Amino acid sequence: MHQNVEIDISNANKWVERIGNTAYVNCKNRIIMKTSDSGQNIGFIIESNDVGALGCLSWAIEQHLDEIPSKLRPRFQEILDDVKARKENLERS
Repeated sequence: MHQNVEIDISNANKWVERIGNTAYVNCKNRIIMKTSDSGQNIGFIIESNDVGALGCLSWAIEQHLDEIPSKLRPRFQEILDDVKARKENLERS
């Protein structure tokens, strides 16, 4: 059974939306953006075994990383590192 990978980034909705739109254009329905019930937080949902979607998400983050405010950049860098690690682990499996 497959589980979804949920990535939550509080208070960075603008950047999550930009990255999500960039990834969506290139991945076509493999990455879903999710908003919390309150509408305050937004994140990504991808199938945990979808190497292509993980690669696309990491590419999309890299496309915007230099534009992201320095206050938020470390969190996006952590997410990028995590996504790349998950992708590498799946490729080795």
